[in-house]
Amino acid sequence: MISRNNFKIFDAHLHTYGIFLSPHEDIISYMDHHNVEKAIITTINRAKFHNKQKEYASNMDDRDDLSKYLDDFKNIIPKGQLSHKDVIDITNKAPDRFYKFFWFNPKLNPEEEENNYKILEDHFKKSFIGVKIHGSFNFFKFPKDILKLAAFMQDFDKKIILFIHSHPKTKFYDGSEPQDIAKLARKFPDLRIIVGHAAYCMEYAVGVGLLLKKFDNIYFETSCSVSLGIYNLIKTLGHKRLLFGSDSPTTSTLPIEIEKIISLPRTSNEVKQDIFYNNVSNLLKS
Repeated sequence: MISRNNFKIFDAHLHTYGIFLSPHEDIISYMDHHNVEKAIITTINRAKFHNKQKEYASNMDDRDDLSKYLDDFKNIIPKGQLSHKDVIDITNKAPDRFYKFFWFNPKLNPEEEENNYKILEDHFKKSFIGVKIHGSFNFFKFPKDILKLAAFMQDFDKKIILFIHSHPKTKFYDGSEPQDIAKLARKFPDLRIIVGHAAYCMEYAVGVGLLLKKFDNIYFETSCSVSLGIYNLIKTLGHKRLLFGSDSPTTSTLPIEIEKIISLPRTSNEVKQDIFYNNVSNLLKS
C-alpha cells in the first residue's frame, strides 16, 4: 500500500501556526511526523485571528447574518504588515528546510506606503524569497491594487516569487480569478506566480486550466482543492507546474492534503513525486 513514506514531500504552502496544530507540537515536529522534508512558510495573524474567530464562531446562532460576520472579521484584521518574527525564528532552527515568504498587505494609505515597502525590502534582505497576497483577508482589488507591488518585486530581484491566494468572487469578497491572474502574468512576463488553491472547486479548476495554461511563468498549488480538480489540472496543464501545498495547520491538515495526491487515479508514482517535491524544488532552484 502506497503511503506518504513512499514520497519525498516539499510543502509549498505552510504556516507557522494554526488551529490544526496540537498545543503540544511545534511546526517542525509536525512536519517530521508527516514526512515533510521542506516547506515554503509564511506567518498568520495568530493572536487576533484565531482567538477571536473561534470566540465569535462559538456564539453564532440563526439570528446572526453574514454581514455581521464580515464586519467582525474586518475588525480583527491588523493595519499595515504582520510581524514575521515567527517565520524567522522557525527557519533559524532548520535553515535548510524552509523558504520564507512575506505576507504583504498592498492596500495602503499613501502616507504609509513608503514605510511598508521599506519593511518588505528589509525582509528581502533577510532572505525572504517570495511574497504572499490574500485578497479576502486584506480586501484589495485584484490586480489593480497589486501592480505597484509586482513592479517593486521585479525591480528588486526578478527571482522573487508572488504567491496569490486565489478564489472566485463572492458576494462578500473580491476574488482573484483566472482572467485577472492572466492580466497580471501578461503585464509581468518575468514574474513567477504561484496560484494558491488552484483547484478550489471543480468549476474554478476548469477556468484556471483553460485560461492560464499558456503562461509559462505560472505555477499551480494544490491545497484546499478538490481531488478531481487537481486531476483535471494534470490533464489540462501537464503535471510539471503543479506544486503540492497543504495550507496547514491553518486551514487544512497535512494528512488530508497528502492523501489527495496519493489517491489520484491513473497517475504514476513518478508524477506524484514531481508534484510532491520535484516541481517546487526546481522552481526555487531556478
